[in-house]
Formats: sequence, structure tokens, C-alpha cells
Amino acid sequence: MHHSRATETHGNHDLFEAFGGAGCPVCALAQHAVARYMTSTNYDSLGDPEIRKQFERSRAFCNFHAHQWLETAFILGTAQIYRDVLLVTYAELRRKSFQETSPGQRIGSIFGRKSHPPDGNGSFGEPSDPCPACAILVETETRLITTLLTGLAEAEFRDAYAASDGLCVPHLRIGFAKATRQDTFDSLKTQSIRTQETLLAQLDESIRKHDYRFRHEPAGVETGSPARAVAHVAGARGIAKPVAR
Repeated sequence: MHHSRATETHGNHDLFEAFGGAGCPVCALAQHAVARYMTSTNYDSLGDPEIRKQFERSRAFCNFHAHQWLETAFILGTAQIYRDVLLVTYAELRRKSFQETSPGQRIGSIFGRKSHPPDGNGSFGEPSDPCPACAILVETETRLITTLLTGLAEAEFRDAYAASDGLCVPHLRIGFAKATRQDTFDSLKTQSIRTQETLLAQLDESIRKHDYRFRHEPAGVETGSPARAVAHVAGARGIAKPVAR
């Protein structure tokens, strides 16, 4: 798979900086890695045959990243990439023929179970490679969580992490699974308890101020807490479902 230097992160240094921001630092850095990949690919895609071939195999991007790509991509690069992809799907379409299926196969398809016909007709338009932006995302998440766990053995790094919003629930789940030291596990748990207690208090205040008796009170730290709670529980927008590795 093509990797651009623009997708690289610098481990501890990046995490230290991200600890000072809002929300899960791994979410923030993973999103930045994808954005850098998009920018780099935007400039490189026209002349790099490796990227073009990769997009043919992956059918370019998944739905989410395809629309993210459109927000900043060059028209010419997008036209050439998707022309390549459409030539592949067009050839598949020309070869596609009707295949009678059994009731069991039809029921299986409803529930998402794949069933390829014996003649190799296969599923039309199905990628053979994952979305490259999703792959960058998961690789970055995995690398950062490993770096975070290593860094938590150092007092300065641990203190900086304790002052942050900590990991979202999906990334915390991976951190717990990968932690090999009790003190590292405890650092993750303690910080997350603190974050969740803060969110719960803010959500309670948000709910209270929606009561007509208290709507005259000025907005406070509870402002935006529902959105922060969503990001904490589900991960930031665009974060792929992480898989522990």
C-alpha cells in the first residue's frame, strides 16, 4: 500500500501536543493523519501509477472518505481516479450475467452473508483492497495507542496525559486490551473515570437548564456537553471502528 510521508506521526511529541486539545488525542491525530494523506494524495495521484492501481483495487474510497475527499480534491485528479475505477466496474458490468439463486442464498444475502456463484460471477463492484484512508486511520490509531502505553511509564508523559481529556471509549477499550502493566492500566482507568465524571456533571446541568424553571440561567461549562459525550462514547466523527491488534 502507498504510504506518504505526510501521513507519518512523531509519536510522543504529537501525543504531548494533542493532550492539550479537546477530546480523545488518538482521534485527533488519526483524523489529522487522514487529512494529510488526502492532501498528499491530491497532489501525487496524477503521476503515481501505484496510487492509481491501489484505487482501482479499493474502488477509491469508502462512502465517508469519498465525500471527505470531494471537500478539497482537485477536479482533474478526481476525474482521473474515478475514471480508472469506472473502467474497472464497467468491465465487470459487461461480464455480469443473471444467476438464479436458491431461497437460502437470497435469505443469506438479506442478512449480509456473501455467496459467490460457482462460475466466479462474484459481487459487482466489490473492492479487493480496503479503503486506503480507512487503512491509514487504523494504522495510525494502532501506532499511537502503542506509543501512548509506552509513554505512560514515564512520569512527565503520565502527568501530561492526566491533564488531557483522555481516550474515547473505543480507543480506551484497545488500550485496556494492549496494556501489559498494572500502572499503565490504572493510568488509563483513573483518567477516564475523571473525564466521565466531568461529562456526567455537565450533562446533568444541561438537562437541568432545559427545565423551563431554569432556562433564564446563563449558559456555562455544560454548553456542548452532549456533543462531547457522543464523541467520547463513539469516537470522533470519521473514526473507523478500531480493532485491537
